[in-house]
This record gives sequence, structure tokens and C-alpha cells, in this order.
Amino acid sequence: PPMVPVPDYSTLAAQQIDRVRQARMRRDQARVDAARGALEQAARGSDALMPRILEAVRARATLGEISDTLRSVWGVYRP
Repeated sequence: PPMVPVPDYSTLAAQQIDRVRQARMRRDQARVDAARGALEQAARGSDALMPRILEAVRARATLGEISDTLRSVWGVYRP
């Protein structure tokens, strides 16, 4: 089979890590914490999740932080 060169994404990864770090420094951490707390409460109860997720996004929570919040309540699906 032909050899396909694997691109080096290390520079791109480093740039993205720096962008996320900078975004976290500029955001209102108290607002992010409050939004994640509201999301966690909604996930534990029967409230609609989408408004809470959108508020977390508007507060500049990362996708990983939102996912971690939901995983802390529901765990990880393992078939």
C-alpha cells in the first residue's frame, strides 16, 4: 500500500491551546461557574438543558467544561 505522510499538527495544536488559555483569562470566571452550576442542577433534575447549555456558551465556557459538567452527573456511556 502507498505511504501517506502524516501531517505535523503540533504547531496548530500549540496555537489552539494558547487561544483557549487566552480566552479563559479574558472571561468572567464567576459567570462561567454560575452557568455550569445551573447546567449541573438542570442535568440532575428535569429542567430543559438547552437554555442552560446556551448560557454556558454565552459565558464562554469551553466545550470540554460543558461536557465535564454533564459527565459529572451522568457519567460516560460504555456500551
